Amino acid sequence: MIRKITLFTFFLTSTLSFSQATLEHSYIINQDEGGDQSYFFNTETASYHYTFDSSNVLKIYTENHSVYKTLTLPVDSGYTINNMYLFTDKLFNSDNLIEFLLVTRSPTGTHKMSLINENGVVLQQFGDKQDALIVKTLSNNYKLITQKATYASNIYTTAKDVYALTGSLSVNQSKALSKSLVAYPNPVKDVLNITNPSDKTADANLKVYSISGKLVLEKNIADNNEDFIKLDVSGLQSGVYVYKINEVSNKFIKE
Repeated sequence: MIRKITLFTFFLTSTLSFSQATLEHSYIINQDEGGDQSYFFNTETASYHYTFDSSNVLKIYTENHSVYKTLTLPVDSGYTINNMYLFTDKLFNSDNLIEFLLVTRSPTGTHKMSLINENGVVLQQFGDKQDALIVKTLSNNYKLITQKATYASNIYTTAKDVYALTGSLSVNQSKALSKSLVAYPNPVKDVLNITNPSDKTADANLKVYSISGKLVLEKNIADNNEDFIKLDVSGLQSGVYVYKINEVSNKFIKE
């Protein structure tokens, strides 16, 4: 009897001593369309978490979970937040303020893209574009590419604008943004075009989950060397879905 108790106690102690994950803080994210799934970003000197709610209030927290900034996002009447991403501090402006792209959408499907800083000031507007990504040229310059896709008569037409940027990214920011996923058109009816991450691996898989976490589509993309992956989602029901390639993920809306 004594020996059995001793063995059980040793096993319990060993299990607890090898536990590696310690809960620091819990966040409630009240938003059901678009958005960066990580809700986390790095600047050149610090790391942050963020949340936003249905009243368009954005809260930015430090790495230690204290509130760094609270602001009401400039969303036009009748529009809702469709996406919010590319959080940086030196890429668009040299004033050290956090900046990010805000994409909003009207009930009729019209989009608006704006560059916002941490004080809620609109720095620049990019028209009716839906998606954006950052690219680095061989001459070590950064460019912003904004795009909008329309679908008519079984043909996708993409309007794309390229902007030269005078800023730069830290190593951590550059790595994070190079792994970001962008999909268009979003919302989508039939075929979704998804950016192919730069760090392709032999076991790369594209997985699509329902908002409840159920796996609904899976595609092996190990041999895909194109910049975009085409995914047929015509068989999915209308709703919000999460798509994931290895450790990187984002959302799309199926009409």
